Amino acid sequence: MKILFVIPRLKSMYGGTVERPGHPHVGVAYLISWLKKNNVKIDIFDDGLQSNEKLENKIKNSNADLIGITMFSYCYQSGYDIINFIKSNTEIPLVVGGAHVSSTKKQILEETEADFAIKHEGEKTLLELIRYISANRSDYENIDGLIWRYNNEIIENKDREFLTSKELDELPFPDYEAFDIEEYLCYQTRTLPLITSRGCPYECNYCSVKLSMGRGFRYRNAQNVFNELKYWHDKRWSSFEINDDCFTMNMHRANDICDMIIKSGIKIKFSLYNGIRVDRVNYILLSKMKEAGCIFLSFGCESGNNDILKKIKKGITTQQVFQASEWAYSLGISHSVNFIIGHTGDTFKTALDSINFAKSLPCNFVNFYNLIPYPNTIAYAWAKENAKFIVDENDYLKLVSYRDNTPIFETAQFTKEDRMKITKIGFDLYEKKVLEFRLGKIIGLITYYFTRVSIFHRIAVKLIGFKIGWKFFVFLSRKSRM
Repeated sequence: MKILFVIPRLKSMYGGTVERPGHPHVGVAYLISWLKKNNVKIDIFDDGLQSNEKLENKIKNSNADLIGITMFSYCYQSGYDIINFIKSNTEIPLVVGGAHVSSTKKQILEETEADFAIKHEGEKTLLELIRYISANRSDYENIDGLIWRYNNEIIENKDREFLTSKELDELPFPDYEAFDIEEYLCYQTRTLPLITSRGCPYECNYCSVKLSMGRGFRYRNAQNVFNELKYWHDKRWSSFEINDDCFTMNMHRANDICDMIIKSGIKIKFSLYNGIRVDRVNYILLSKMKEAGCIFLSFGCESGNNDILKKIKKGITTQQVFQASEWAYSLGISHSVNFIIGHTGDTFKTALDSINFAKSLPCNFVNFYNLIPYPNTIAYAWAKENAKFIVDENDYLKLVSYRDNTPIFETAQFTKEDRMKITKIGFDLYEKKVLEFRLGKIIGLITYYFTRVSIFHRIAVKLIGFKIGWKFFVFLSRKSRM
C-alpha cells in the first residue's frame, strides 16, 4: 500500500506566496515516520516547491493507492484548489486532514470532491483507513475519527480518543529526510521544527487549537525529547524551532529537558516562535532555557487591557506579561510579545491600551495581528451575533490576513476606521522595534523616521517581511497537523 502526501502552498501574510517553505511540514513528517514503521510506502509532493504540471506527473508516476492532503483553516482555498485539480485528473481516493477538518467537520466533503476526511489526530485513523482500502473493505463506519461518503450521504463517525502521553513517547521521530530537504530554507540554517506536546487546557475564546488537538495537555517525557534533539544533532542539525502550543505547561519537564541539554554538552540553539504563556515561566526556568540554548521566544499577551483579558478567558494579567518580559530581557533572551486587535468587547480605547502597554515593555519585538474568527470558536460565534463582516464570510479565510490593515469585521463600538488606525499604529511600532533591534537604538530610530517617507517605507516593509516575517508566518501555519 502506498500513499502520496500533497502539501498545499500557503499565502504569506506580507503579500504574494511563500515561494520556498521554511521547512518540511512537521505534522506530515510525523505521519510519514509512523506509516513507514507500519510498512506503508510513502511519496511526497510539496506544492510550495512545485507546480500543478509537476503534480499531475507525480500522480501518474507515483502508483499511489491513496492521496492525502493536509488543510489549514487560513488559506484553505489552496487546499480546495489542489483537491479539485487532483480529482479532475485521477480516480485515486483522496483523504483530507488537518485543523480545518477538525473545525468544520463534514463541510470539507460538502464543498469538495474529497472521498474521506480525518478529524483531530491522524496517526491511528489514517493507518486504519489505509488497511481498510488495502483489504478492499468498505465498512468505514467502524473507523473512529473518519468522515466519509456513503451513497449520497456524508457520514461522520464518532471521535477517536486522543493519543496519551505514553503513546506520544512511542511515536517514531519525524522523517524529514523523506522530503527534498535541500529545497527548504531550513537547510541553509540547519534548523528543524520539533513538537514535544499536544493539546491545550486553556479556554482562550479566539483559539481553535482545542478543536483540533483537544483540551488535555499530553506531552513526551524529557528523555524522549532530548533523545530526538541528540538524534538530529548527530546528523549535523544544530538549531530547533519548538512548535508546541504550551511547551512550558509542565515547568518541571521543561526544566528537565534543559538540564539534559546542558549536562550532555551538546551545543544547540532553540526558539519558541509559537509562543509560551507568561504564567508558566519563572526567572529560574528562563535562565535554564537560556543556558540550554534558547535564543528566541514569544509571549502571548493578546491585550494590554485586563478587562479584555478576562473577557477572552486568557487567564493572565498585564502585570504577569510585564514581569515575564522583564525576566527575558534581563537574561538577554530575544523575545516578542504578541497582541490581537479586535477581541470580544474591544473598543478603540481598549485597543489603544494594548499599544501603550506594548510601548512600555522591554521586549525586542511586538506583533499586532487582526483577530481571525476561526470556525466554531467562541470568538466566531460572538462575531456572527454582534459584528458586521467587512470581508465576506466565505472569503476571509482564503488568504492570510493577520497582518492586513483591513479588519475582518467591525462593531458599533469599534468601527472599521478605528480598527485600521490602531492596526497601523501597531504595525508602525512593530517596524520601529525591528529596526532598533537590527540597527541599534539610535540608527534604528533614524532609519524608522526616514522610512516614514512612502517609497522607503514600502521597501522597508518588504525587507522586514522577508527577513523576519516568514518565521512568524511559518509558526502560525503549524496550528494545523494532519
